[in-house]
Amino acid sequence: MPDWLRPLEGPRRPGGPPSRRKHEAPSFELAVERFVEEYVSRKTGRPFSAASKRNVRDNLLGGPMKAYRAKHGIVAINQWGGDAAADYLRWLQQELRRDSATVKKQRSQLRSFGVFCEGRFRVVGAAGGALTALPVSPDTDYATTEDPPLTPDEAERLLSATSTTRDRLAVAMLLYTGMRPGELLGVQEREVHLDRTPPVVEVTGSVRGRAGAKGAATVRDVPLTIGQSSLPRLLRSHLADPTRPPRANHLLLSSRRLRSGGYAPLTVNGLRQMLDRLRETTGITCNAYRFRNTFCTWCAAAGMPMEDLRLLLGLASSTMVSRYYPSTMRQAALDAAARIRF
Repeated sequence: MPDWLRPLEGPRRPGGPPSRRKHEAPSFELAVERFVEEYVSRKTGRPFSAASKRNVRDNLLGGPMKAYRAKHGIVAINQWGGDAAADYLRWLQQELRRDSATVKKQRSQLRSFGVFCEGRFRVVGAAGGALTALPVSPDTDYATTEDPPLTPDEAERLLSATSTTRDRLAVAMLLYTGMRPGELLGVQEREVHLDRTPPVVEVTGSVRGRAGAKGAATVRDVPLTIGQSSLPRLLRSHLADPTRPPRANHLLLSSRRLRSGGYAPLTVNGLRQMLDRLRETTGITCNAYRFRNTFCTWCAAAGMPMEDLRLLLGLASSTMVSRYYPSTMRQAALDAAARIRF
């Protein structure tokens, strides 16, 4: 069993999947796949884009939905309905603390999914019940405070607590490159250049493709040896793993099998779940934003010029970077003023 897959793969049942009887309700997963491929918007008359398909699959087949369905024994689509959808959204916001904007987006998807299931699978009440008028208010959003940058000791503890080479590589990439999570998940094997000096990774967009990137500034080469030398070694080990599927394309893979037999790329939800497990194991708050914040703080403290850091982060302006430099810039200005002679 591949090391990068070990904690994610559950026990397999012998034999192939059982055949579905002619009049048996389809599974929830099959209904989602039909929705993704066949749905046409009533407003625009268009099907889902490739990016929207990935987003819908992440939301309706991802970890939170799996956990909710497992808890309530929802297997077939006729066990789903508007009341269950509303209950899921309340759980998502109140227990998992998703912000109201995220919950509203999923509410819209679940309403469209319910309408589709009523028409396609004759599921009565899939778009009705409590989902019809479910309120989602920002008043229930939990107040968030920015976590301070990780200390070197905390960073090392998080890296040491990862249980697979894939997870360790993901954490190291976020920590030592400052990449956005969508950019990291979109990296393909051919975009990693360990033979260059210094070794770099090409960032050409996000997991949603070039259309999902935040602007032309995101297209860049990011060195892999900023402040450390461990990242190239982790990448070489990961790519040379004999159990890694050949021609896998994406650098980071999940445990979900594709119809072609290969493994699907790791998703945003999958990355979030992995970081949540690290938080539970170590007691250290860790998320992709905190890794990016830590990277910026370390680079600024080490004396990296602001413009260089802006380019590394793929930002169009220095506005978001300048906050890491106030004390450094203040002292530099004082030193420069002291050298002036009229």
